[in-house]
Amino acid sequence: MIAPLAASGLAAAASILAWRAVRFARRSGLLVRIGRPASEVVHRRRVVPTTVRIVFISALAAIAGVFIAGVPGGVSGVGIAVAVPTLSRRRRAARRAAAVQDQLARAVATIAACLRSGRSVAQAIELVAGELDPPLGPTFRRAADRLELGDPFPETVRAWASDVGGPDARLAAGVLQLHRQTGGALAGTLEELGSTLRERRSGARELRSLTAQARLSATILGLLPIGFFLFLSAVAREDLEQAYRTNIGASAIVVGLVLQAAAYLWIRRLLRVEP
Repeated sequence: MIAPLAASGLAAAASILAWRAVRFARRSGLLVRIGRPASEVVHRRRVVPTTVRIVFISALAAIAGVFIAGVPGGVSGVGIAVAVPTLSRRRRAARRAAAVQDQLARAVATIAACLRSGRSVAQAIELVAGELDPPLGPTFRRAADRLELGDPFPETVRAWASDVGGPDARLAAGVLQLHRQTGGALAGTLEELGSTLRERRSGARELRSLTAQARLSATILGLLPIGFFLFLSAVAREDLEQAYRTNIGASAIVVGLVLQAAAYLWIRRLLRVEP
């Protein structure tokens, strides 16, 4: 009785969300046609439709989960639908951070070589902007444009560090600002900084390879009991439904899931290395 009602409710919610998504798409198209700034429309498209898609997919996953494994399947479907975009976004952010770290060491070494050849810092930044690919190349291009337009060097460097993000970019910006204030051999300092950045990146890669097996074990141990519970919900749904109707059975399920989540978080905490 519960499963059909839940499926009907989720189907209605999914239909409403789909209608709202179509309506929003039409509205965005009308805004573009009447001359609304494209940046505003793009920003709205990035924020609202993503939430709508997640909710819509969660509703569909919940419907499928309810039909396959009952209430636990519906809850798991919602959890997977919410977790997958989050994990994908974190993975893209991690790949971007790794690419920025690799390119930053190369950029610092290039600026140092330009300074040793007699070029200025602004000319070195201009050269780096033309050589580097995204994601770091466009940030140097914006910095070079700001310097060409006459913006103060300290403000340009701070804006570049904020644009790139991360401790390595702040460190490089701090070196450039300090040299601007005190003077000195900037080329040698940048060469030392580039060597330090490469060593930090190499150490991070080695550490990740050493902890790969432990991280994989934590993921398997965290997902295996949940997968077994869903398997029982699919093949022995009536037996588990009997456990739902009793306080002891429901409490045991909740306590087991809480302990499983706590164990997974504990293992991840043990594997975390503070910079």
